[in-house]
Amino acid sequence: MSDFSFQLRKVSKRFVKGKETITIFDNLDLDIPAQDYVAIMGPSGSGKTTLLNVLGGIDQVTSGEVLFNGQRVDTLNEGQLSRWRAANVGFIFQFYNLMPVLTAAQNVELPLLLTKLGSKDRRRHVATALDLVGLGDRSKHYPREMSGGQQQRVAIARAIVSDPKVLLCDEPTGDLDRTTADEVLEILALLNREHSKTVIVVTHDPEAANHAKRTLHLNKGIFVERTKLA
Repeated sequence: MSDFSFQLRKVSKRFVKGKETITIFDNLDLDIPAQDYVAIMGPSGSGKTTLLNVLGGIDQVTSGEVLFNGQRVDTLNEGQLSRWRAANVGFIFQFYNLMPVLTAAQNVELPLLLTKLGSKDRRRHVATALDLVGLGDRSKHYPREMSGGQQQRVAIARAIVSDPKVLLCDEPTGDLDRTTADEVLEILALLNREHSKTVIVVTHDPEAANHAKRTLHLNKGIFVERTKLA
């Protein structure tokens, strides 16, 4: 198995809009070691979310190679990509994306409905995930009965319930106040530090970036790395 979660090799991504071709990346290289915690920053429109979608197999590259644990994922078909995502990647978004008619436990359980786990095992996984984010006592609450920070914790529990190797986080604190945001960031740091998750966070928030081991600044398809001082 490779020592890298992700490796991008000469990746280009272009969109066609009318008669215009828009280049997001051109021959982009990137290495993200296993169990890394990296923040990706950059101005709006720099391609941060597109990059996250490329890593998660949601957006296909125009050219180049995307490798996960040394194996190419850019050549997988839709069915293979869905199975790969389900086994390896958890997604955390800015606006939680919880189902309002489902309880916290039911929201967390959703990814497990695509697996072969029985109901007893699903409940056990859900309880473990909710306990890990400090919401074991809120399993029967609906999103409307929880604060924004609690809803984001439910979203994190949903992302980790299937025990993925990687967490891809798109502005996970963008809708939270500072104190609540820091609590969420501490959970991500814990998942990286004690549960060996590779965490990749796209953010505009310097405080969010400070929780990462290193920061990559993306601008015009080029990365500049800024490693935290000891």
